[in-house]
Amino acid sequence: MITPVAPISLVQAWLPLAHLTPTGLGPWGDGMARLFLEPTDLLLMSALVLLAAQSGRACSDRLPLLLPLAWLSGGLIGLGLHTELLLAVPATALVLLVGMLVATGVRMPTRLLTPLATCLTLLFSVVAGSSIAGHAGAAAALLGETVGVAVLVTLLSQVVAPPQPRWLAIGMRVAGSWIGAASLLMLGWLVRHPT
Repeated sequence: MITPVAPISLVQAWLPLAHLTPTGLGPWGDGMARLFLEPTDLLLMSALVLLAAQSGRACSDRLPLLLPLAWLSGGLIGLGLHTELLLAVPATALVLLVGMLVATGVRMPTRLLTPLATCLTLLFSVVAGSSIAGHAGAAAALLGETVGVAVLVTLLSQVVAPPQPRWLAIGMRVAGSWIGAASLLMLGWLVRHPT
């Protein structure tokens, strides 16, 4: 005889997996996959690389080292927090802003873009670290996600490295508009369905 399961027990069973999707590859693999399953984190990293590539070689050459270090540092701070930071709306609004900077072709000086990219990466990684802090293997998951950030930023930086042909420069601006549009859709969803 099958006994009915109360809905609350199903919810409780899924709560520990809310921010770290199991991939079957252990905490390391779960962390690497998390970057690609969290749209705001993935869009931010992509937008920052595109913005740096538009701003010149001096900017884009620094990001493959800077962003993973900032991600790891912020994530470690987030792991030490005792409460999860719920900043979905402001984080998505920041991604929208960076996407619009890329779409409009803004060229930022290195002295402004480097601290901006560092601060945004730190903020997003503190939030990410706080969301996985209660999971078993959270430190390994954070390292996996840091490796994911390093791979994404390094590969994308090589593809869009300046100087770009005209078609790639236009494509980067189109990608920025798509990032902005996706962020706007996510903002609308978050405002309509707050959690």
